[in-house]
Amino acid sequence: MPTNSSTPKPQLQTLVKSPQFAWWLGHVTLLVCSAIYLPYSLTFNSKSGSIWYSGALLGALVSYGVVAYKSFPEIKLEAQFLQSVFVEENIQYLLLAFFWWRSTPRLVALIPYMVYALFNALNYARINLMPEGALALKIKNWTELNHDQAMLLVAYVEIIGVMGTLVLQGLTFQGSLLWPIVYAFFLRFRYFFSLHTRAAFAALRTRLDAKVVGNPKIPPKAIMAYEVARGAVIRFGMAAVKQPTASQ
Repeated sequence: MPTNSSTPKPQLQTLVKSPQFAWWLGHVTLLVCSAIYLPYSLTFNSKSGSIWYSGALLGALVSYGVVAYKSFPEIKLEAQFLQSVFVEENIQYLLLAFFWWRSTPRLVALIPYMVYALFNALNYARINLMPEGALALKIKNWTELNHDQAMLLVAYVEIIGVMGTLVLQGLTFQGSLLWPIVYAFFLRFRYFFSLHTRAAFAALRTRLDAKVVGNPKIPPKAIMAYEVARGAVIRFGMAAVKQPTASQ
């Protein structure tokens, strides 16, 4: 919806008292700490910069914690309530942020949070902190133009980057083989709820099929193994879209 330029911005004193301001500060903290951590990671010195990695994820925990609190202000020990909590994507990202915070630093794990934080922080600042003008308009146009591509990037990072890293670390005994299994359930939820994740999976399948199926350079047993693995992944993913049968 178009912004009414005559609408006054909220007073700063009012803003800082709102949970939404803490949400914004969490995103800003995530972005700043990630930017400082980046050189440590790129120079293979992640342990020395681990405090900044932890700071980034603490920012994520604050932001997603605010959303979780606003979405579920009252906790109920009921099966239906717990189910509604765990299928909420912000809760999933909150739990995942806690998992990354308690595990070995991985730059790839921060990338989805960084992308979300960038768009959220910019939009909040534009709407609540910036005066109407050229800069605010540029930010609005940039975020609207790049949003879908950024969300698709997140999907590819989560599917290839994060899952690939977890599998590789598990196979080389640098991490638990349980991690990729747990993360697979997260991706299954993302496939169910995110159009961009479904688009990324579909594009990856098309590319892999084109390179593997019917390729005379690949042994038939390897092609068969690929098709079996592809079928298993599809069945696992589709299991999420089956709705539970109503009790009689």
